[in-house]
Amino acid sequence: MWRTQHRLCIKFVLRFMTPRCANSPHKLSTALLGSVLVAAGAGAGAAHAASRAAAHTLAVTGKPIIIDAQGDSTMWGYQTSNGFRKSWQSPNNPPALLQAALQARFGARVIVQNNGVSGATLADREKGVNGYKQSYSQWVAKSPAQIVIVNFALNDADNHVKESPAQFRAHLMHFIKESQGAGRIVVLEEPNPVDYAVNKVIVPRYVAVVDEMAKHYGLALIRQYAYIGAMRDWRSLLIDGVHPTDKLYRIKAQRQCDVVEPIVTKLAG
Repeated sequence: MWRTQHRLCIKFVLRFMTPRCANSPHKLSTALLGSVLVAAGAGAGAAHAASRAAAHTLAVTGKPIIIDAQGDSTMWGYQTSNGFRKSWQSPNNPPALLQAALQARFGARVIVQNNGVSGATLADREKGVNGYKQSYSQWVAKSPAQIVIVNFALNDADNHVKESPAQFRAHLMHFIKESQGAGRIVVLEEPNPVDYAVNKVIVPRYVAVVDEMAKHYGLALIRQYAYIGAMRDWRSLLIDGVHPTDKLYRIKAQRQCDVVEPIVTKLAG
């Protein structure tokens, strides 16, 4: 898997604001919503005033709340075409959409850092290899994040001969202990299903490990695998049989938000 950085155009701003936590009654603030309407229906002067009003609404208030989004290419937002000859990071990657949804309620104090790495396994993250510059123990000791979301399993399942479900379990347990030892709130996330043979037998065993660890440690769990797999058209939501289309990335981000928003609410006081 390859990684390519792309700048986000202004045209994506309103799209970023679309995710909402389904269980939350909160909407965009009146000031921000008014700003959007004024910008859409007035001239350049009104648009400038709307921009300033929106900036004021999203001003950082209180201590920043930082979320560290760890995972593989499905966290990073990888997409591809032409038989993997062209690849890019979708602007609708889950951490970006999650941040937009949380900022719509809590303001710019909420920051979601996308630290996904394409092709990575949880073992890679632990050891600090294959795209990582330092071990996770070194990373977490310096990270300012209060919350860490971890979404691995697909590459681990692909590598099941060298990294069995039991070994994946040991790595995840170590990751959780390291994170909690550094004062982080850990949120586990299941992977999305994939459209190839290993998905039927191998991937479920790794998903079961994620679920088991969430129950064992009493952690928040973002359930993606069975929910997405139960959709009649789930295969059409994969751009290449593995990586989500923008539609599926939005679904995944929504489910992240449903679980993470209550945690942020408590931190926000």
